[in-house]
Amino acid sequence: MDHLYAYPEHLVIQNLLPGIGERRISAPEARALIARTPGIVPIGIDPDGAGAVYWADIGDYPFREWQFLFTIDHLAREGQITTSFSTPVDVLLDPEIAERGLAPRGFIFHVSRCGSTLLAKSLARSDENIVINQGGPLQHGFWTLITDNWQKPLEATEENLTLFRQLVLAMTRVRAPGQKNAFIKFISWNTLCMDFVAKAFPGTPMIFLYRDAAEVIASVMKNTTAALEARGSAKGEFITGSRQDLDDVTYLSKCYKKYFQKALKAAKNDLRVVNYKDINADNGLEIFARGLGYNPSEAEWNKMRAQFSLYSKDDTGAQTFKSDKAEKRRAITDEQQKTIDNECRELAAELDRCSGNLFPRSADQWTGGEAARV
Repeated sequence: MDHLYAYPEHLVIQNLLPGIGERRISAPEARALIARTPGIVPIGIDPDGAGAVYWADIGDYPFREWQFLFTIDHLAREGQITTSFSTPVDVLLDPEIAERGLAPRGFIFHVSRCGSTLLAKSLARSDENIVINQGGPLQHGFWTLITDNWQKPLEATEENLTLFRQLVLAMTRVRAPGQKNAFIKFISWNTLCMDFVAKAFPGTPMIFLYRDAAEVIASVMKNTTAALEARGSAKGEFITGSRQDLDDVTYLSKCYKKYFQKALKAAKNDLRVVNYKDINADNGLEIFARGLGYNPSEAEWNKMRAQFSLYSKDDTGAQTFKSDKAEKRRAITDEQQKTIDNECRELAAELDRCSGNLFPRSADQWTGGEAARV
């Protein structure tokens, strides 16, 4: 189950909810059913052929698992999803579909393994917040659909932007009393879609979290990532800028190079960036306030603060967090470090001292790559 997030969500959902693709209903039927059932939300997009949106009634169950698809997995295995079906994609063009949706208060982008899950799960501890944590339809299906399986560029046409807005708003439908804020945490490679997202929701705060690339790569090689699964494909070329047959470290270094470049460009405008080293309970409230424009009450912050002492990828809440930075460092060879440094070192240093950084460091304060090896 741990790697559900690494695969196209429609294939995962077809396995969790057999026959969902065949349970296809028309746009008028869907509109009526969704209008009278607050718990129905999009859970995936099948990009094959003309495409399809997968929907399920998850009731008022909160998104608390560290991945959106883990919520669907849990509910499906427990037999708690009794209504699921598919519709044509153009259902999303109907304004009524998103009537109960909350406009996002903020977007979280990241380089992977850098504290994004911690921040998302912290936000989700408040019953006031709907937090879409790498939402299934946003991981693969939507982007694959509008690029015709990556055979054409990612274009912010008015139709594509409308589809995206409606999809997001349908995912953030109010399903329980008291819900009033929505936050979206994207999967790491969606950083390259940042401009598209900003055009769909202009003015919405965006934050980018990053970490020394060697530590990220050590973690990814141990537990995989969706970006790595795309290697050798047209999608992989979009992510890295190369379709060559690259080894893991070189491929991932090129991924993160592009993420850093995209973030640096956006940081010249409104994007805020935060180094993994600065993500802790003492800084959490400031990150939310200055990065996402969100100022929770003291009572809500006290609920969220508790997450900072826990291991965020344990949904039982039983494990406390323990740093494994030294272990990650030992997993990277000197030759691999050189490859990573060539692609990412200077860009990470620029992020540390850029104007958009909430906790900037000067050039002589920055440590990374060889200087940080233990």
